[in-house]
Amino acid sequence: MIRSFVALACLLSFNTQAAEDITVYKCTIKGIATFSQTPCAKNAEVIKLKQPLIADKQSNNGSAASLPGTSSVDNYIEIQKIEREIKRHQLSIKNYKEDLAHATQQASYVNQDQANRMGAESIADAIATKTAAIQNRYNGLISAVQQQIDILQQQKRQLSSQP
Repeated sequence: MIRSFVALACLLSFNTQAAEDITVYKCTIKGIATFSQTPCAKNAEVIKLKQPLIADKQSNNGSAASLPGTSSVDNYIEIQKIEREIKRHQLSIKNYKEDLAHATQQASYVNQDQANRMGAESIADAIATKTAAIQNRYNGLISAVQQQIDILQQQKRQLSSQP
């Protein structure tokens, strides 16, 4: 009986101990980000993550994802993926803007014959019509990518606010 009581007391004290920091090391090996529990290179970046209370984690149905510290590490990795995706989308927007500038410049090379075939009254009207169509097309593409960036930033904020 006394042994059971001592074992139970030890178990309860273990489950309610204060959260400790989890140390993760980030290294870039051959251009690929690698995460490890031990230093993986001399220039390893040290990342400190808060470990949630064990008692809090045991209330999450005891699933494999509820191991101590797993969610913070998973959130960090997911945030890194989201940041890479945001950068990729920002590069797409930059490329669309460059393409827009190039296409707009090309649209300004309209001659009278092309303007007549377009049904425009003048070369200036033909250029304006062509430029407006090009801008509408690229603005739609840029807007769609910007919406994706906004969604990713919202996901990143949600993950950042979780323990």
